[in-house]
Amino acid sequence: MDKQLKYYVNVIKLSALNMLRKMTRGLVRVTLRELFLILLALFFCVLWMFSDVSVKDVDKHKTSNKYPVILWWTKEFPGTSELKHCSNNAKCYVYSDRDKEKLYDIGAYLFYASNLDFEDLPLPRRPSDIIWGLFHEESPRNVEELLHEKALNLFNFSTTFSRYSDVPFPLHHLNNFGDITSTKYFVNTSTKNKLLEEIAPIMYLQSDCETSTERDAYVEQLMKYIKVDSYGACLKNKDLPEKFKNDYLNNLNERDFLHFIARYKFVIAIENGACNDYVTEKFWRAIKVGTVPIYFGSPLIKDWLPNEKSAILLQDFPTPKILYEHIKELLENDNLYDQYLDHKTKRIISNEKLIDEHRLRPYQFDGLKIVNKFECHVCEKMHAKMNGDTSVNIVNKKHYDCPKPLSALTLGVNPANSWIYSWESAQNKAKQIYDNIINSD
Repeated sequence: MDKQLKYYVNVIKLSALNMLRKMTRGLVRVTLRELFLILLALFFCVLWMFSDVSVKDVDKHKTSNKYPVILWWTKEFPGTSELKHCSNNAKCYVYSDRDKEKLYDIGAYLFYASNLDFEDLPLPRRPSDIIWGLFHEESPRNVEELLHEKALNLFNFSTTFSRYSDVPFPLHHLNNFGDITSTKYFVNTSTKNKLLEEIAPIMYLQSDCETSTERDAYVEQLMKYIKVDSYGACLKNKDLPEKFKNDYLNNLNERDFLHFIARYKFVIAIENGACNDYVTEKFWRAIKVGTVPIYFGSPLIKDWLPNEKSAILLQDFPTPKILYEHIKELLENDNLYDQYLDHKTKRIISNEKLIDEHRLRPYQFDGLKIVNKFECHVCEKMHAKMNGDTSVNIVNKKHYDCPKPLSALTLGVNPANSWIYSWESAQNKAKQIYDNIINSD
């Protein structure tokens, strides 16, 4: 742009000078075309002398797009670059290259929470003019500032595991709805009973040993009452078979490993954070293979159980000793145990909320479809704004609802839990971040 502009200006200047030279010598009569070039040259001279506009300023002028532009500000995810066709004939360009910001006026910025840097944001923040969207599927320990409403308030729209986000995906970790009733990996109760000669009734497999839910502390207490086969780095008391030892964390959903898990009557599935609707593969893997999950995490887990008794919830058995007594009863009575497996033995799902969630939001079983749904949601909001919608949406706590860390051992807040301090520190930091960004020039 710089070279082209200079070239045309120089052509005009030279033409004008030539005409002036001719006029001075009286060689030709000035034509209208020549007069126009002289005036145009004078215009540029005045512009350069008395205006702050420079060639560089002209170069900063951004190209107008036929459709609104969305830019993923955070790097690496999802790598989108395309013209998005959405509902109601809404179309938007979506880019992941920050250099596009130099070329186009950006109407919305999207952020992938795991790659979010609060020191590197597209400021100034103008919530009523420019949309900010948050994509966050990770655990509460991932970006602790987002545990707090002040940090969430920076964004206009969200897509998270919470049913209250703008594009929710609470069933994200259930890869396939058919896995619930599939008997591909299922081991019947009589066979599991025979296997108790070789293995414990309960399996525990974790390599993250410092969690806000005090997972290890709970399992350690439970081990005082009943045998637990503990693999991984946490409370390890048994080695995995040789074929699983190399990189097992990246092969948890492989066929052989799922068959290995399915032999157990119970699997401990304690999340590393207790957030509403934060239900991970720990729970759904147990459901998939047909073992009974011993669960602690989302306070709303009952809304996603296939049937009323599809999991043993710590909230119903408040101490490890009380839980042990219940498990002992199930080990002694196959009929009681089988009540937890109706989704396998009878292949039924009676929970209407779960069925409706699957029917109404089928996109959530595919990560790329979630991204597409969110991009289109933002695109449609941009078109609404262009058509006169002046409302300003703000993300609130319900979009990512993680309270002060709850302990599996006490089922409440344990003041001695080191994660409490971390949570409180993040709260102060979130407020500071919000104030700095909102008040930025």
